[in-house]
Amino acid sequence: MSRKAERYRVGLIGCGWMAPFHVAGLESLRDRARIVWVADPVRERAEAIALQVGVRSLMDYREGLGEIDCAFVLVPHHLHHPVTLDCFQAGCHVLLEKPIATTVEQADEMIAAAERAGRTFMVAYQHRYKNCVRQFKKILDSRRYGRPFLLEGVMDSSLKGYALGWIASKATLGGGVFFSSSPHLLDVMFFLGGELRSLRMVGTRGGVAMEGEDTAACVMKFRNGMIGVARETWASPRCRTWYTLHATCEKAHVTLTTTPLGDLASEGHRCEWKTRIVADGETEEVLLESGEGLDVTPEIQHFFDCVDSGSRPQTDGHMARKMIDLTLQAYRNADAEGANV
Repeated sequence: MSRKAERYRVGLIGCGWMAPFHVAGLESLRDRARIVWVADPVRERAEAIALQVGVRSLMDYREGLGEIDCAFVLVPHHLHHPVTLDCFQAGCHVLLEKPIATTVEQADEMIAAAERAGRTFMVAYQHRYKNCVRQFKKILDSRRYGRPFLLEGVMDSSLKGYALGWIASKATLGGGVFFSSSPHLLDVMFFLGGELRSLRMVGTRGGVAMEGEDTAACVMKFRNGMIGVARETWASPRCRTWYTLHATCEKAHVTLTTTPLGDLASEGHRCEWKTRIVADGETEEVLLESGEGLDVTPEIQHFFDCVDSGSRPQTDGHMARKMIDLTLQAYRNADAEGANV
């Protein structure tokens, strides 16, 4: 019997805020995979997720690598490199939460390890896989509202007052919000706009207790002539519309909004959502309404499809390496110009 028919055995490494989202996604794909164990160096975190799933918990993930086919790596950014190398050494396919690493050199080592092992390596830029984003792209590509020439993305979050732990340190986060979270927006904008010609960023602090910038904005020019603007804050006084994509086209404005109906930071995967795509031209048209929010199921499905077929994920190691190379270069330019914090 093939592994595809048997279901993939998954180990979940890291039981922090994102882990329940991946558990929910895997639960909806029970015909393709089953969680064998979960691991976290904090015993209480590992045991809480293990109890929820009905599997055993580990404090050291290395003890269980020989029992799984796929590792879902959900650890702090500075641990991505060593943990992923261990997984490839053990012969596992890897789905890694973004970013790939904190340096380009680490990324190169991870890509080389995946290629030596002959295993699938995917980095989790989940927004491009969501149905609402794919519908948004179809609308723009159809030219129903003419050529898009300005693309804007906004993410609005409030982390004030939360215990940030490793997120507060540049050494463990890799930078600030622009390094950690803005690439979610950037990835979608590259997905929509294509090849990039240039990018510049600026950053500041809005009140979150962290070393790096908690608020950042950037402007970019695509090779097709379109302009892109992306901005994100973790210091919002109140999170309203969490995620916005706005395209100015020749005949209409097309806007995608994803709004949490509760408190995302505290409710996590239990938070309910409202997502809409609206075209505002001569008349207003509602093109999509759904409850889709921060759902990682389509991303996980793509990962298993790639493991099945041996094809490269859309967000593979090479693409993720380009992302951190781009963001780190933007930081260097901003530092040279005094444009960040």
